[in-house]
Amino acid sequence: MSESFDPTREDAVWVADTGLFVACGRQQNNKYTALEQFARRNDLSFVIPQRVYEELGGAPDRSTPGQTPINSAIDAGWATVADEPDYANSIVSRVMDDVRTFIAQSSNRREDQIERADTALGAVAAERLDAGDADFAYIVTTDIDAGEGVISALSRSGFDDRIELKDGFELIEEIT
Repeated sequence: MSESFDPTREDAVWVADTGLFVACGRQQNNKYTALEQFARRNDLSFVIPQRVYEELGGAPDRSTPGQTPINSAIDAGWATVADEPDYANSIVSRVMDDVRTFIAQSSNRREDQIERADTALGAVAAERLDAGDADFAYIVTTDIDAGEGVISALSRSGFDDRIELKDGFELIEEIT
């Protein structure tokens, strides 16, 4: 991870995984409160892929909307759910494939066993960077293989100077 971590970097997208929110727990937990305060203090919103939202219990068929911590964060404006990636965008699909391959190789698993939420982290960042919606992307994850896979894939797609991996556990520790 880079020494140049700067949460106030303008025009940055913060793409977060399931593990960050799971590690924070419920709204009453001091880690959840600290993450919310961090987001508000730095005027940022964590962007989560659709698949991460579903994993966090945000899908209406899996929980009562409004009662999960992620729905509270979305309602409060410090987390948002990204649209489904544009799979027709060659950069997005290449990044997803590269992330899947990287994770499979680093974890000795078959590619068809890799969680789609992990590849979606790369897709959201690639799409935002490619479209010019963000100048920089922070990938916040508690899964080192996934994070390194996303950074590797984005680097190979020409975004190497516009991305940074932030370990979700380290972020929580820094802000609490």
